[in-house]
Amino acid sequence: MRKIFERARQVAPCVIFFDEIDSLAGKRGVEVGTKVTERVLNQMLAEMDGLEDLKDILVIGATNRPDMLDPALLRPGRFDKILLVNAPDSKGRLNILKIHTQKMPLGDGKKAFTEKEKENFLKELSEKTDGYTGADLESFTREAALLSLRESIESKFVTEKHFEGAFKKVKPSITKFTIDAYRKIEENFLKSAKSAVPEGNSYLG
Repeated sequence: MRKIFERARQVAPCVIFFDEIDSLAGKRGVEVGTKVTERVLNQMLAEMDGLEDLKDILVIGATNRPDMLDPALLRPGRFDKILLVNAPDSKGRLNILKIHTQKMPLGDGKKAFTEKEKENFLKELSEKTDGYTGADLESFTREAALLSLRESIESKFVTEKHFEGAFKKVKPSITKFTIDAYRKIEENFLKSAKSAVPEGNSYLG
């Protein structure tokens, strides 16, 4: 951890991105044994609060388990912004479906869809896939293609029936409960951040 920040200072301006940051900065007091995670987290906090300013260095962390993060990491002055990245909306899902069905022969079982028919079909699917992430949609389209091949190895089209079957096997990974929980974490963070930053210098509005 120390080497990462040391290198960042040498090559600034730069971005330090921690993916799955909960694996590095989990809640202290939970781990037993060597407590490696606690030492990593302590070093991260020391680097972010250190005597050496992090000039022209942007630190970003991503996680799908914000409830697992140590509260100290979310105090103002460390990670100053917390953003909820929602599941794609219907327009975004339509674009993702277009990508994953670009080379897929879609049809009604007898003939291939025209471009307009394909557009309408994918639009209907995008409306039905609320809560699906990009990965969910990739798995969903792949499952539909596999169902077509399982039905017949000589199958020429992936039809609505196959996508209906895929709906039964591939469920959305994001629920309304999950979104509401993440929004609550975001709101609580913003409240604590605003109370800790002088109003005149606030960058949170």
